[in-house]
Amino acid sequence: MDGALITMITLNTFDRSPRLAELKVSYKRQRARNPKPPGVPPVITSARTAEEYLRSVWNRDTLELVEDFFVVCLNTAHEPLGWVRVSSGGFDSTSVDPRLIFGVALQVASAAILIAHNHPSGDLSPSAQDKAVTQRLKEAGQLLRIPVLDHIILSKEAAFSFADHGLL
Repeated sequence: MDGALITMITLNTFDRSPRLAELKVSYKRQRARNPKPPGVPPVITSARTAEEYLRSVWNRDTLELVEDFFVVCLNTAHEPLGWVRVSSGGFDSTSVDPRLIFGVALQVASAAILIAHNHPSGDLSPSAQDKAVTQRLKEAGQLLRIPVLDHIILSKEAAFSFADHGLL
């Protein structure tokens, strides 16, 4: 990647006409002196490195306040291309739209994705809704040949991996 590290993907929506909106993905590049910045895993190889990466980009001020849902786009070597907070909700839920998640993944030519959300309560147990969303995203990823490698639930102190618990 020519010494550049993509740190974040942002979503911008804008009206092209009164009836049509477009999704635009833009990159904020950060030149890195060292291609492996300290504290940020250069490659997602496990649930642990996924958690480390997510903690490096998550807003710690809202981790225990509101539920957010993130997608991390990965290349074929499982290096993060960037991340997007696709939704932010209330104290105990947020809306997840597979079309938005895979729209971003397709626009940045992701080879795979990692999905994550937090539980402000600190309880890492996946809900029935968490499991259903994960299954729906896994099926969509199979259809598009963009596998969902893991779904991580974060709390302030710990994380839960769907892949490590055989739920993916």
